[in-house]
Amino acid sequence: YSADLGHYVGDAHVPLHTTKNYNGQLTNQKGIHAFWESRIPELVADEEYEHFVGRAKYIDDILEASWNAVRVSHYAVDSVLSFESTLSASWPDDMKYTYEDRGRTNIRTYSKEYALAYEEMLGGQIERRMNNAIICLGSMWYTAWVNAGQPNLLRYEEKEVSDSLKNVLAEEEEYWRQGRINGREHDN
Repeated sequence: YSADLGHYVGDAHVPLHTTKNYNGQLTNQKGIHAFWESRIPELVADEEYEHFVGRAKYIDDILEASWNAVRVSHYAVDSVLSFESTLSASWPDDMKYTYEDRGRTNIRTYSKEYALAYEEMLGGQIERRMNNAIICLGSMWYTAWVNAGQPNLLRYEEKEVSDSLKNVLAEEEEYWRQGRINGREHDN
């Protein structure tokens, strides 16, 4: 459940997850979703982003905190789309994209220069949304632990996992070793 919650909290902090135009398909910006959510963080997060966001805090109203994350994300939709549109109009077409090897595949993706220019226009928005997701998730986990009576979590380390879970984990590890994806590919 904690991993599922992490997925949903992360998704709630992505502006494009709050709009019908989630991938720029309505504004001729197809692919902007992966550009904002993946390409830019892949290029700059390790070197530029600071993810030490402080201690988790108890959340009095989880539902309100959840909807607040969605609202704040939605407020950023306009800048996500309009900034990229402005940049695209001023950027030479032959410098907007590049080709890179991803595993065994050569893909077309936004160029590093274009991505960095867009990230600069956003003024740290992606890092802020990521950091808000981190503190929100940590706070939700902390709140759940407090509400559960602050159980000793060390006792769960000693618990044996089921044979069916062992099989699933072994299968996933084998997919990983072979470089295969167990699921659907993302749009480029």
